[in-house]
Amino acid sequence: MSSTAVAVKTLELFNEKADQLLSSEFFKQASGGGSIVEFNRESGWEGIHVGPDEESIRALVLTLRLFMQDNDRISLRNMANIYGSLPVSAAMKQEFDAHRSQLKALLDSKSHLAITEEGPLTYREILCIFVYGEYAHVGERYRQTYEDLRTTSFFPLFQNCLVDAVVAYARCIGAMQRTNLRAVAELTGSES
Repeated sequence: MSSTAVAVKTLELFNEKADQLLSSEFFKQASGGGSIVEFNRESGWEGIHVGPDEESIRALVLTLRLFMQDNDRISLRNMANIYGSLPVSAAMKQEFDAHRSQLKALLDSKSHLAITEEGPLTYREILCIFVYGEYAHVGERYRQTYEDLRTTSFFPLFQNCLVDAVVAYARCIGAMQRTNLRAVAELTGSES
């Protein structure tokens, strides 16, 4: 199989997994959700989060991590490398890179939440706390942070930031999927 044929199969796999991600129950439950934290004189701080349930988060993370972890061929970094070597137009390569850069900028931007005096966490850090502290490849550092946050009344605010980060990730994946469809059509000579 030629390297272009292998790349086409990888773009098609990306699109298949993007469909799974974008049709997740998570997004139906995230719509209209949010978090509230308030102070009650009798009981102190209380928080509530309305949004995706644990089952939908766990199901979503199974697919989302394919795009996050470089040990998978459809991770965003690996896809950028594939696009770099694809015989497609420079504009299409730039479009894919622009989607990835936009996501990176959002994930690396500061949230409004801090857990140390060093300043607010980024959306990427919050995403990693949940993904690697609870749902996938649980690491000691992220696990401890997740456990510490889960015991506070402010945890719903972190849950809400997780939803924001995942929705941004999904928008990027959707945009990349549309680029992939056009790239596959260009590479195979078919109509998109």
